[in-house]
Parts: sequence; structure tokens; C-alpha cells
Amino acid sequence: MLSEVPKELKRFLRHCQSLRRILKDTNASLNDINNLLQLGRDIKKDLSIFEPLETLSNKVERIPNLLIFGQSCHAKALFINLLLQQKILPCSSSQWRRIILKYGSTKSIHLTLDDEIEIVENLKAHEELLWVTIPEEDLRRTENENLLDHCPSVEVLLKHKLLKDNIKIIVPPDCSLDQLIEVLRKHVENVLPVIIYAVSEETLTDSNIQEIRKLKDIFHVPFLFVSLTTTDFQSKDANAFTLSTESLTESEKHLVESCRQESENNLHSLREQLFRLGYLNAESDGENNEDKENTDKLKRKKSFCLECSLDNTLICDRDINKDFILFIKDILRSSILKMAKALSDIHNSCLRKFILFAFDMAREIQITPKRILYAQDIELKMYTTLMKIASEQQEEITNIIQRTLLDMKSNVAEVLEGYNFSENSPTPISPKVASMEIQQLVLKRLRTSVATQIVQSVGCLQESFTGTLQRCLESLERNCHDSEGNLSASDAVKQIIHAAYDIDLKTPTSFSIVHTFMDKLRKLLGTFASPWSSTNQFQCSLQWQLQVVTNMIDSLSASKLAKTISVQFQEHVRSSHEAFQSAMKGLENQLSGQLEQTEEQRIAIRKKHAPRFARLALESTSLCDLVRWGMPKQIREIGRGQYGVVSSCEPWGKINPCAFKSVVPPDDRHWNDLAMEFYYTRTIPEHARIVKLRGSVIDYTYGGGTSPAVLLVMERMIKDLYCGLRSGLSWMKRLRIAIDVIEGIRYLHSQGLVHRDIKLKNVLLDNDDRAKLTDFGFCIPEAMMSGSIVGTPVHMAPELLSGRYDSSVDVYAFGILFWYICAGQVKLPTHFDQFQNKEQLWNSVRKGIRPECLSYFNDACWNLMEQCWAAEPSERPLLGNVQPQLENIYRCAKYEANAANQGKFSYNQKSLGFYDYHENEHFNNCSYMNLREY
Repeated sequence: MLSEVPKELKRFLRHCQSLRRILKDTNASLNDINNLLQLGRDIKKDLSIFEPLETLSNKVERIPNLLIFGQSCHAKALFINLLLQQKILPCSSSQWRRIILKYGSTKSIHLTLDDEIEIVENLKAHEELLWVTIPEEDLRRTENENLLDHCPSVEVLLKHKLLKDNIKIIVPPDCSLDQLIEVLRKHVENVLPVIIYAVSEETLTDSNIQEIRKLKDIFHVPFLFVSLTTTDFQSKDANAFTLSTESLTESEKHLVESCRQESENNLHSLREQLFRLGYLNAESDGENNEDKENTDKLKRKKSFCLECSLDNTLICDRDINKDFILFIKDILRSSILKMAKALSDIHNSCLRKFILFAFDMAREIQITPKRILYAQDIELKMYTTLMKIASEQQEEITNIIQRTLLDMKSNVAEVLEGYNFSENSPTPISPKVASMEIQQLVLKRLRTSVATQIVQSVGCLQESFTGTLQRCLESLERNCHDSEGNLSASDAVKQIIHAAYDIDLKTPTSFSIVHTFMDKLRKLLGTFASPWSSTNQFQCSLQWQLQVVTNMIDSLSASKLAKTISVQFQEHVRSSHEAFQSAMKGLENQLSGQLEQTEEQRIAIRKKHAPRFARLALESTSLCDLVRWGMPKQIREIGRGQYGVVSSCEPWGKINPCAFKSVVPPDDRHWNDLAMEFYYTRTIPEHARIVKLRGSVIDYTYGGGTSPAVLLVMERMIKDLYCGLRSGLSWMKRLRIAIDVIEGIRYLHSQGLVHRDIKLKNVLLDNDDRAKLTDFGFCIPEAMMSGSIVGTPVHMAPELLSGRYDSSVDVYAFGILFWYICAGQVKLPTHFDQFQNKEQLWNSVRKGIRPECLSYFNDACWNLMEQCWAAEPSERPLLGNVQPQLENIYRCAKYEANAANQGKFSYNQKSLGFYDYHENEHFNNCSYMNLREY
């Protein structure tokens, strides 16, 4: 069995090579899509996969090495000698240097530093021409050798099959626990550790237990504990336990029996101790060989099926040939499985992201023009409304001004509230300054009254228009940084609103209608003559102040003020509207260029990058399935299609009965199509009406390795609907199948997928003639569709030829499929059979040609067909409406079938009506079985 170790190592290294190639392609693909999307950052970091990729890149380069620890140098020597089946190490030495056993064409021994520099030193082994066991003097450290400072290692070259393919057996140097971590870190970098702990005593000592705990903290990998027999007989003949007792002398038989008994006792004691310490699971505590074998099988099955961590294993030296290879297999396969699974998760995560990118891009392409039209429409409505307010509310503003002036004239004293000038003030004031201050009080009172009314009107307008409009403009402007110094559209909208309600006289630089209003008033007041002006000493009495207010109010014209406000308001709104239109034109030009670039990126993702990652995901996931379950074993071929051969196979991955579709992609395009089918099919959640893809394996040896074959493994069905109709299915079963198909299509649509190839061959039947959909080679999310013409000509909707279609193409295809179901045959409809090629068929379908109505079709079924294959997609029914119609047809047929079975009524498929048994002439001329097959 030890001869199997090199085979397992070669398999492991071959898988690592595949992983390195996939990793290289993954990084290249990520760099390409990073350049395409121009995100401004590394997409690997953006997707949080930079560190996992770096970790995988390091792990995949690791070489498996056996690290031998033990209770003592004696125990380690016993195990290595037993493993290599030669006494290479002395069993009585101690204080070893690090020992490295590796493959060499000739047997030799050297001292090295850091595995690179050979130390020229006369070793004891060099004094012998043909040495067998390494002398103790060559292994033992001297007092001057420091473990942490370039301690020499003993490098032994052996021509042994176990050491092929660069595998090494490493025995770390004897050292204290404090030095152990640093020594191991220094000597086991870039190594896949396979830890063996050799035990030569019945139980572990306290120092052994502490050492094991320390090693567990360092490596976090399962350990192989080996219980060794310490007799001289074991060291002389490693195969003593496996020899036939008939070929031995009585003394040798007695010695073998005593060795076995000692081994059993040691194994039992050690197992109990390891179980108490938590280093062995309860299920590993088997007492006999049969229980142990079943436990090992259960453990390995659990490890690879459920991806649990491997458990520690305890074996005895007499089972080394059988159990050692099993442990090596588990370690190597578990390592490959974890790396392949991590890489598969990265691929699937990236693929999901890229598909979401495509969704977002498709949404942006569709919604951006609508946003532009919406913004332009809403702004135009707001502009029209504001202009209407400015023109129609002039009379209202005039009335407001008149009422305010009359109110101020009747309450002149209130206008002067807040005016703090006193006539006894020691500081003299000119009449002009005093009159201007009083004018400001009058304007303030007038401004407050008029502004309140305007703000109230336009405030309601802002709530009606600007909320959604502002958010829409901000979303459009978010990615447009090239404004060329012009006013943005969102700022232009703000100016339109500010022109109406931002009345503020405190800021001299603000532009508002009230500011203009004040300028006009100042001009009018500039011509206002003050009768009290004289060269004499001016007395600013209260009576004089009241007279100034009254004269000013009398001089103001409400209509002129209202007209000035209206004109200035309209001018500012019109100016802001023109600025908005100019900004929108520039914005639209920028977005048009961006949308073209977005469409190019979406097409690149759909046609190149997503399929490329789907292929990488197919390869990494297939490697997982190959390691976990192995290559499917074919039983017989059960069918052939356009894109592959379907074969039944032996149970695989808990699937029984099982089948696989073997596909040999001839080029990259077919590889991509197959990879996308694999991705979409495998990510579809479990559903009773969908054939679930259970796994995949890539056979790289197919065709001599030039044309790899992809095996898509799934549950085995009995037949497809094409064969079912040819062999004969009852009307009730056919209706039930139609309902099953609708349920399957509805489920796909609920997952955002469109099948695009609904036909007889893609509907599979089980033992109970229940239907499931299969063959998702053309299945795709709606956002990933680019107008490619796919499907089977007879079932293709007319809009498929135009390149613009949606999920309703599946409704059309079901309508054609339902015609076959109702017809109970696989022959082409007569209206379709007359054409010589698919071009003629497609042209006729575009003109409205559909399958003919057969004489035995009932009205409900025919009406449903016609609805489904309507020329306009919008006129086709939703699947949520199709299913109730089918279920109603099924209930009626079932009721009539029950009535016919009771001898009271007969029924036929055409009318779905009820007929008296004795009066139905048609029934008397036909056999009952023929009626059931309608």
C-alpha cells in the first residue's frame, strides 16, 4: 500500500498545477475587467478578494512534507525505519539536529545550512563505503550549535519511491518548548505539513501532552498518532506482522504473537488517553478492525461530503501499510478541496458581481433618458406655472398693496414704531436723512405684507415640483464632472424658486423681486418734495414725522408697484429657465457619451468577462467535485442531443439514479455557453419542476487531452416529453405535464431567468410522468440578454428575430408546446411542415402563421394557445394567469373522466362537456380506451 503514496502525491501536484493555471487566468481576467470598468481602484480590493487570492497563491505553491514528532528520538527512529523499511536511523541516540530525508539517485549524507549551503565536514558515515544506519555522532548536536542561529541540518539522500516527487521527511531538532515555535517557523515555510507523532510507550507523558498542544496551536491540522512496538524483532523486520505464521518457526510465532499483544495493549491505553484529552473523537474509539474500518470510511465520507475538518487518527505499526496511505489521501485531498472551494467561491462571487454590474448598467441605460425627459417636463410645468402666477396675480398684488397702504394711513403711528429718533436729541439731523429713515419704515411694512403673500403661493409650488425634480437632477449630475464653468441644471431650478420667494432686503448683493421693488420706490421717493424743507433750524417733531408718513403713502401708486414686481419677476424666471435649458443640453450631451460607454462595458461584461469567469468557476467547481466524488463511471448511453451525449452512470455524490451529459466544447464560444449554463443551472435553488444540476467534472484525458469533455451530473429522469408523446400519454397526464411546465417556467422567471428554449426535448419525465425543465444552455437573466437569436425555430417568438425581447418569449414557446401536448403527437403542425427552411418559417411566423386548430381541440385549450402565441408580447398572458386556466381545464377533464368511469357520462377532449352515456352516439362507435387517449 505504501506504493500508493507517490500516486497520491502526483495527483496532488497535478491538481496544484491546475489551480495555479486557474489562478493565473483569474488575475488576468480581473486586470482586464478592472481596466474596462475604470473604477479608479483595484477591483480585487473592491471585491474584497485581494487577500484570499494572495493566500491561495501562497498555499498552492506548498509541497507536502512529512513532519515527524514523537515521544523521543527512539520513537521517531522506529517510525521512520518502519516507514522506509530499512534501519536508516539509530534507535538509541538523542539530541538530534534537524534531519531531512529526500530523494536522490544515490545514497548519501551531508550537513547543510538553511537547506542551501553544504558544510564541508568529515562525517562518520563518510568513513564507511556502504553505510546502512546513520552514525549517532553525525546526528547529535554539539555544544556550540545554537538552534536559532544557523544550526546545521543533516540531509540524507535516499533512492526510495516514497520520497519521489519532491516529498521530504523532516525530523525537527530536539529542543525545548520555548524554542519550538521559532524553529518550526524557520524550517517549515511554504510546506504543506503532514504531522506524524510517534508513540513508543503505553501512554503520553505530561511533557508529551504539552508538546502536542503547542504543535496544535502552530499547525491547526490533523495529527496521525502511531503506536509503535519497541521489541527488537520489529526493528529487524518491518514486515513481521504481515508474514504468514506458517512460514515461521515456533519461537518466531511466539515472538510475533507477543508483539501483537503488546501492540494491542499499547494501542488501547493510548486511545483511551487521547480520547480523554480530546485528541480523538468518540466515533474513532473503535476496538476491532472492522469497527475501525467502518469509522475511517465514515470519517472520510463526512470530510469530503460535508467539508468538515479532518479528525486526528490513531494507528498501530502493524497497520502502517494500510492506514498510512489513507491518512495521506485524506490530508492531500482535503487540502486541494479547501483551495479549490475557496477559488470557486471567489469565482462565483465575482460572477455575481459582474452580473449585477450588467443589471445596473442596463437599468442606467434604460432610465437615464427617462430621467432627462422627466426633468425637462417638470421644469417646464413649473416655469409655465410661475409665469402664470406673475401675470395673473398682478391685480391681486395691487389689491394687497392698496390694502396695506390704507391700513398704514389709518394707523400712521404704528408705522413709526421702532423709529427711535427724539426731537430733544443733542445731535442735529437733516430733514433729508430723517425722511429717508421714515421711508425705510414704510417700505419695510409694505414689503412684509406683499412678500408674505408671494412666499405663501410659491412655497406651495416648491413642495409640488422641486423635491423629486431636485433628486432626479442630482442623480443625473452625479457622474458628470465637466460642467465647463456653466450653471448646473439643479442650481438653475433653485434660482427659479428663489426668484419667487427669496425676499431679503438685508443682503445688498441678493437678486430678488423685492430688491427691484425697493429700487423703484426709491426713485419715486426721490421726486418727493418735503414742504418742511428750509434753511432754518430743523425740528423733527412727532407731528412732522406723521406728516412725512402720510404724504409718502399718498404719493405711492399700487398699480405701478405691482406692475414693476410682475415684470421683474417674469424676467428673472425666464432667465433662470433659459439657464436650465442650456445646462440640460450640456448634461444630455455628456450623458449620451457616458451611456454609449456604459453600453460598450455591458456588452463586454456579457460577452467576454462574465463567460470568462463562468468558465473559471466551472473549472474550479469541477475540481472540487472531482476531488470529492471522483470521475463518474458510465453505465450506458441513453440519448444524444445537439450539444452532448446523455449517459446513465453509477451512483455519484449521493445521487441515485444518476446521469451525466457529456459535452465536448469545440471552441471558446461553446465553452462560454456551457459555462454560463453550468453557472445558472447550479445556482437555481431546488425546485420540484427543475432538473437540478448536482455537479460537474472535466475529463482532461478525453480525446488524448486535446479536447476536454465536461460531464454535467444530474439526477436521472426516465424520458423526455418527445418520447413520452410518441409512446402515448393519457390526456390527463398531458394536462398535468403542461401545469408542471408552467410551474417550472414561473419559478425560473421568479429567479430573474429566461429559459429561451422551451421545447419537447427540454421537458423530462420521471417514473410518475411528472415533468421537469432541463437544458439551460440558453437560460439567462434579462439584463444579460443582448438580442442574440437563440432557441429552436418552431418555438421561437417573432420578436426574437428583431433582437429586442423579454421573458414573454417563454410564454410564446409554451403556447407551441401546449399545441403538441393537446395534439398528443410529435409531428410538426401542417402550417409549419410546408416550409423548406427556417428562414421561410420565420418570415411566415412574423406574418402571423401559427399551428392549425385540430378537430378535437376544445375551445378552452385553443383560446389559451392563441393567447400565448400572440404576435405582440404585451398581449400575451402572464404565467400567473395561464396556470389557473390550465388547472381549471384539468379539473373539468378529471371530473368528466370520473363520470365516464362510472358509466354515466362520456367525454371528449374537444368540448370538455358532459354527454349522457346512452345517448352519445360517438361513444358507442369508439372504444373506451380510445376516448381516454384523447
